[in-house]
Amino acid sequence: MKMEICQIVSPQINPTNVKADRAFATVGLFVVALAFLTAVRTAGAAKPAENREERRVASEADRLKNWPNLLGPAANVSPATGLLKDWNGETGEGIKWKTRIPLPGYSSPIYWDGKLYLTGANASTRVVYCIDSQSGEIIWERHVKNIPGSPKSVRISEGAGYASSTMATDGVRVFASFANGDLAALDLEGSPIWSKNLGKPENLYGHASSLVTHGDNLLIQYDQENLGYVAALDVATGNERWKTERDFRSSWSMPLVAMIGDHEEVILAAEPTVVSYDLKSGKELWRLDCLKYGEVTAVPVYADGLVYVSADSANLSAIDVKTQKIVWESSFSKPGVSTPLLHEGLLYCGADDGAFACFDAKTGEELWTEYADDGFYASPILADGRVHLLDRSGTMHILKPGRELKILGQSHLGEEASCTPAVVGDSFYIRGLKHLFRIGP
Repeated sequence: MKMEICQIVSPQINPTNVKADRAFATVGLFVVALAFLTAVRTAGAAKPAENREERRVASEADRLKNWPNLLGPAANVSPATGLLKDWNGETGEGIKWKTRIPLPGYSSPIYWDGKLYLTGANASTRVVYCIDSQSGEIIWERHVKNIPGSPKSVRISEGAGYASSTMATDGVRVFASFANGDLAALDLEGSPIWSKNLGKPENLYGHASSLVTHGDNLLIQYDQENLGYVAALDVATGNERWKTERDFRSSWSMPLVAMIGDHEEVILAAEPTVVSYDLKSGKELWRLDCLKYGEVTAVPVYADGLVYVSADSANLSAIDVKTQKIVWESSFSKPGVSTPLLHEGLLYCGADDGAFACFDAKTGEELWTEYADDGFYASPILADGRVHLLDRSGTMHILKPGRELKILGQSHLGEEASCTPAVVGDSFYIRGLKHLFRIGP
């Protein structure tokens, strides 16, 4: 089913002069007064049910059962069990379904309550797709168009395309953004809620930062050559809660929200600086220059007082959030596009050049390094007691977690892949160059 996102306009009311006798006027005034008194008695007792419904979001328990954004609900860690170790997209082994996505895109799939959501686009068309997780059928598709302020054309690179930003959901709405700066919110059945343009992006590769929801905030990282900002939007209306200007180079990273002390911070990485903002106000809290020449930056990772940042041409650094000083750094086997996985004191990384490595998260000691035939854009995922790294050729490298390298196996998608898998239940959901796959028993 196809539907365009369109703007809803309220009808105009044109008053007409009419005559009324005094008796009618008296009755009218009495009715108005009675209604007013009733409203006064009930005002403040509770917000209208519609407003409560509009602003509600899913519980944290529900988020943990799903995959609501690029890295899932728990920073690259999934509770999935029963996952296959041996599968093959070419032969069909372990493939429950394989669905061709009509328009291209590098946005990774997200998952909510049995449905997958992702985007596809070209120079003229932008679409949100909803896919049934059981059958692989495309349930609906919605065209995002006619948004005020949307530019007619933007500069992109072939490697990024027009749909690289991964969607996000708060469990009530889904949010999608595109390379031209268009941003749209829909309900889970595809009905439009609100849309806006974030400003014409000037970006060498095209806007590709993914979306994040936190509570009833939708967080936007919008680093461009001509304008830059980070913003928190109301999920129900799209209105800005706060917006803080940023004067950095273009970036394609994603905000990290971390509880630090007694408050939550929004941490962003972009050349050449890591900056932290207060979640409630958008006020800058601290910054550290450690990403010089780091044109493409991974999403920051946080645990136990340390923030880990990395970029293609900058070091992998561990930053103490209390002192804002670098605890350790490494110039080898560092991630660029791929975001590291932090688990039980170990940091697993997939690099653009094909290296994959493990570091001691506290000391920075490089424990082991191996090389794949192709580089890593997808982020590593821990699930079912194993680390899974998908390289750009579509090969999944399956490792035993630990301080020593132990490769448990490899499986092959059968087509190129740059997207991070969604891992839910007993299945991987992987977007390849042309298809979306469900891999499971």
